[in-house]
Amino acid sequence: MLRSFIVGNLLVGLFISGASVAVFGLLHVPFFYFIGFLSGFLSLVPYLGVVLALGPPVLVGLGQMETGDLVMTIVAVMGLHLFALNVLFPKFLGSRLKLNPLAVTIALLFWGFIWGAVGLVLAVPITAAMKIIFEHVESMRPYANWIGE
Repeated sequence: MLRSFIVGNLLVGLFISGASVAVFGLLHVPFFYFIGFLSGFLSLVPYLGVVLALGPPVLVGLGQMETGDLVMTIVAVMGLHLFALNVLFPKFLGSRLKLNPLAVTIALLFWGFIWGAVGLVLAVPITAAMKIIFEHVESMRPYANWIGE
């Protein structure tokens, strides 16, 4: 399950990074290869992804791009981020992990409160690992059924 999560996130990150490089190249963002790769993978961070993904292209383009191109860059990053969250994540991760959405939301809130940004990144893998452990302990199976779908 953890391997599926990591591979799914890697595939989504590679797709968004490739699309970001292509879009940034068309919009003439300076250093678009590096900035597109960085922006694509930063968009994977839960809750803060779109803000973090906007940082590199906007900061690099502030003094070197026209206002219209900068606005188009912001719209492109937000569009790619929404596409990743609403289409790619359910496609690549939804059927593989088989976790209850409420359990994932509670895990994100809990681990985000405990560890901050690192907790947000690790919340889903920790929840998936807990589900696996709970499935193998007889007295914990009801909790595994609740965490799962």
